[in-house]
Amino acid sequence: MKSLIETPAFFLWSQVIFMWAVAAYGVCADPLPEDVANKKFLWAKWTTAWIVRTAALVGATVFISGSAILSSWILLVALVQPFLRAKMPARWTAEIEAAIVVINLVGTLILIRYFRLTPQRGIRVALTAEQISAICITATTMMFVVRGGTYIVRGCLDKSEALPHKQSSAVTKNTVTVETDAEAIDSSGTTIAISKIETASREVLAENKEPYDVEEVKRGRIIGNLERLLLTLVVAAGSYAALAFLIAAKGLIRSNELRQRDFAEYFLVGSLSSVLVSLCAGIALRFAILALWPALLSLQMQGS
Repeated sequence: MKSLIETPAFFLWSQVIFMWAVAAYGVCADPLPEDVANKKFLWAKWTTAWIVRTAALVGATVFISGSAILSSWILLVALVQPFLRAKMPARWTAEIEAAIVVINLVGTLILIRYFRLTPQRGIRVALTAEQISAICITATTMMFVVRGGTYIVRGCLDKSEALPHKQSSAVTKNTVTVETDAEAIDSSGTTIAISKIETASREVLAENKEPYDVEEVKRGRIIGNLERLLLTLVVAAGSYAALAFLIAAKGLIRSNELRQRDFAEYFLVGSLSSVLVSLCAGIALRFAILALWPALLSLQMQGS
């Protein structure tokens, strides 16, 4: 009796999941809650890309599977996923992203097995079905690690309120003015006056503080993307010593900035959530490759 991974159903599942990953993570970034009211967000460009990618995804699913039910399921996921990302509270971004991925993976496999769907069309290549499945799963994992991992890490940072903030120049100027006014009060000044000035100072800081340090977040996002790719490949290869080295090297490079509590919290939350995504993705990828195409890991296994 053939195992699940050797069946045509699993072969179809790996292809459909790969096409969904291309549409969900490989085309363009979907808006997050803070982008809903952002006038700088390229809504026209995103809407066009979303329509094109959704139509291409559904068309490719129909072409490969020949099933209207499976195509309708994929269409539903493609419509719901960006809507939830944009409309749900930012602190739930990580849970929403993880839930959608799990529901889609399991739901797609259940539909394929229940209706006994098999690939209807394909492109002839000099590879076995298992090898093609391994390639599709590997590519899907890498796309999810980069874009999906960004959503999960961002959700963890929003939930813990650890995003780095910075004060604009107006804050410094206004704060200095308020502090100068406080010093101008002589010894006969009342406690109420001091209290009012302190309250005004806090209000100035609250009004002028930017939502988060955009430049630092962008740098952290790029570093996090590269980090997750490397860590996922390292875990998939079974090189856990290299995993520890990469994490330690990242902390050593930014050791001076870790003396600031706000940055330290941002660094720890972002790094730990990023590592968690990489570990889960790497373990799943290693299991899939060993089951489908173990020759890809044969060189590493011989070396160990």
